[in-house]
Amino acid sequence: MDLIIAFAVFMTAMIFSLSTGVTMILPLAAGCIAFALVALRRGFHLSEIVHMGLHGMKESSVVVVVMVLIGSLTSLWRQTGTIAYFTYYGIQLIPPQIFILAAFVLTALMSYALGTSFGVAGTIGVILMTIARASGVSAVLTGGAIMSGLYVGDRGSPASSSASLVANETCTEVSGNIRLMLRCSLLPLGACIALYALLSLYSRPGSIDLALLDGFAREFNLNLWCLLPTAALLIPAFAGVKIRHVMLANIVLSIALTVVLQGAALKDVLRMMLVGYAPQSAALLPILSGGGILSMLQIVVILLLSSGCAGIFGGTRMLSTIENALRSLCRRIGRFPAMLICALGVCMVFCNQTIGVIMCRQCMDGNYPDTQEGRTDLMLDIENSVVPLCGLVPWCIACSVPLGMLGLDARSLPLAFYLYLLPLYWLLRRGNSGK
Repeated sequence: MDLIIAFAVFMTAMIFSLSTGVTMILPLAAGCIAFALVALRRGFHLSEIVHMGLHGMKESSVVVVVMVLIGSLTSLWRQTGTIAYFTYYGIQLIPPQIFILAAFVLTALMSYALGTSFGVAGTIGVILMTIARASGVSAVLTGGAIMSGLYVGDRGSPASSSASLVANETCTEVSGNIRLMLRCSLLPLGACIALYALLSLYSRPGSIDLALLDGFAREFNLNLWCLLPTAALLIPAFAGVKIRHVMLANIVLSIALTVVLQGAALKDVLRMMLVGYAPQSAALLPILSGGGILSMLQIVVILLLSSGCAGIFGGTRMLSTIENALRSLCRRIGRFPAMLICALGVCMVFCNQTIGVIMCRQCMDGNYPDTQEGRTDLMLDIENSVVPLCGLVPWCIACSVPLGMLGLDARSLPLAFYLYLLPLYWLLRRGNSGK
C-alpha cells in the first residue's frame, strides 16, 4: 500500500507538471522523496537509502558527461559556421522533392556512425531542420524523418552507449548484438525508406527564402574549413574511438576555428559555448540561435534524479510485486508483449531511456532462461521495445531533448515511423513466445 501511495504522489506531480508546463525536476524530486520514505518505512536506514540513490546517479555519470559535451558542440557548430555552411549549400543542392527521404537516410547514417541520438540531433539534425525551414519543406514531416533516423544508430551502432548498457545488463557482447539487431531491423528500415520516399514525392515544398542565403553569407566566412568539425567527428568515430573523446577533441578544434576563421574573440566563444549562440543578424535568429551547456542543465538534473530513483528501487527490491505481476503476464500473453507493457510504463513514469533499460532488465530478467539463448532473447526484446519506445513518449528525455534541439513539438512523432514499426515487427515475429 505504501508503494502505491508513493506512485500516486509521483504520478499526480507528473500530471501537474505536464499540464502546467512546470519543469519535470519537481515531480521527479517529489518521487525520489516519496520512494525514499517508503524505503525508510520498510526498515532501511537513511544512510543506506542515500547510498543507493548516489549509486544510481553514478551509473548515469557517463551520460551526464556526454550531455555537457553535446551542449558545447551545439553552440560551437553554430559559431564556427559549420551549420551555416551545410545550410547555405544544402538549400541549393538537395532538391526539396526528396528532402524528407534524404533527411532520414542522412540522419540514420550519422547516428550509426556516432551512436548518439542527442549528438546527431544537435548537429546534423539542426542543419537539416534549418535547411527545411529555409527551403519551405514541412518541418513536421522533416522532424518525423529525423527522429526515426536518430534511433537507427542510437539502438544499433557499435558506438552507442545504450547498446553498451543493454549488453552490460544482459551479459552479452556488443559486437554480436549489433549483427543480430541489424538483421531484425532490415524490414522496418526498408518500410521507412519507402514511406519517406512517398512523403517526399507527395509533399509540397514552399518557396526558398533567398534572403536567408544572403544572411548566411554576410554573417559567416563560408569556405571548406567549415567542414572540418564534421570530418573530425565522423572519421575517428568510424575508426572506433570513443565518442566522448571524439567530442572533446571536436570542441577544441571548433573553438580554434571560430577564433581563426570567423574572427570571434575567445571570451565571446567561451561565453556562447556556455549560454548558447545568438547570431547578429535578426533574420537568422529564429533558425540559428541556441545550444550551449546551460541548455542541458535541466536534462542533467532530470537524468540524475531518475537514476537516483532507480538506485533506490534496485537496492530495496521494492518492485518485487511488479515483477511477480509481469511473470504472470508473461505466462498469459508471452514475454515480448509483457516487455512492451513494462517498457512503455517505465518510459512514461521515469522519462529516461537509461532507467528504462535498467528497470526493464530488473523486472523481466526472471522470465528468461539463464542461458546464452535466453540472455540474447532478453537483449533483443529490450532493444526492440524500451529503446525505440522512449523516443515516442513526449515527456521522456529521449524524445523531449531531440525535439527541443530541433525546435519541434509532438506533432512529428506519428511520422517517426521507425520508432513504432520496429516494435510492431518484432511483436509479430515473436508472437506469444515464452508463454
